Amino acid sequence: MINTIAFEEMNLIQQIDKLSDMLGEACFTVVDCVSYQNMTDEQKTQVKDTFFSELKSNQIEVTNEMIDAAEKAFIQSPMPSMLREYKYYTQGEFQKASEQLTEGRKVTIVKFSDFGFPVVINTVIDRVVVEPYAQHRESLKIIHKPKRKRSLFSNRILPKESMLVYEGWLDINTDSLTSTIVRQDQHVIVKQSKYRSFDKQFIQDAINSINGNLIVKLNVS
Repeated sequence: MINTIAFEEMNLIQQIDKLSDMLGEACFTVVDCVSYQNMTDEQKTQVKDTFFSELKSNQIEVTNEMIDAAEKAFIQSPMPSMLREYKYYTQGEFQKASEQLTEGRKVTIVKFSDFGFPVVINTVIDRVVVEPYAQHRESLKIIHKPKRKRSLFSNRILPKESMLVYEGWLDINTDSLTSTIVRQDQHVIVKQSKYRSFDKQFIQDAINSINGNLIVKLNVS
């Protein structure tokens, strides 16, 4: 067992290396000589459960700084995603969000589309469910009725995904928030996107530029 105090006394790089070792040991415990990417879904779930068990038994508190460092150091590793999911699960992030997203509440949701482009949704919450989804222990399913729509829509937020929710319906100019004008004359306006697909800088810029009561903030460093 890792000495918790010793782990806390490590610098960030040492902590990430230790966590990587722990994940490697979890993989070895489940199946020897097989990379995580080549494991079955059942084996991957066993690895995650073993890794989570080690984190819990050693009383390791996962922070956003750890997750960010892991994303930079281990680009192809499942560790950043696992650390984020563990943080959400142990700290009840989705449960906290569900307590804010109550039935009938008017909100403005700022998130990424399935293709990674920023979207802003004025909507009314119908209900919210925290439930397992695929290999994730928890996901946040939001059932809502967007402004000027008659039917209910559904969005599912996973531990790796970012989302902001503001109180009420805010009039946000998505175009000016996400793009800049590179050329303009009397005939044409040429615009360029400020962000790449799933660019986290958008979320930070949105927080800095949107004036409103931010009631939910998920996966934001």
